[in-house]
Amino acid sequence: MVIIDTNIIIDHLRLWSKSESALDEANKQFSTANLALSIVSIQELFVGNSTRELIIEERILDLIAPLTLFPYTQEVAKLAGEIIRDINPNMEFADATIAATAVLNKAKLLTLNKKDFQGIEKLKLI
Repeated sequence: MVIIDTNIIIDHLRLWSKSESALDEANKQFSTANLALSIVSIQELFVGNSTRELIIEERILDLIAPLTLFPYTQEVAKLAGEIIRDINPNMEFADATIAATAVLNKAKLLTLNKKDFQGIEKLKLI
């Protein structure tokens, strides 16, 4: 299983039909059944003002529809808090949550910002 970081979706939306994105590559390399998203990424995606446009909202919903969604659970919350406390006190809430989701589900994390996740021993980055 591969969890897609929010920045992979954002990158894909920015490159829409201009060039191949990391999401396009992931779709070629892994079956859709093996691609997932943390539920926190949905919140991150809808923070941007561009999502007020119906066409952008529809694109996002179409992109995430085939993905497995991992919930925000007590176990994820605990591990995310420990990651921030013990590894990187400056890590963003969403990044810690996405990392914890990947670790707990024994999934790899596909991200464009590997430096944001450095030091998390059990996290496998792509």
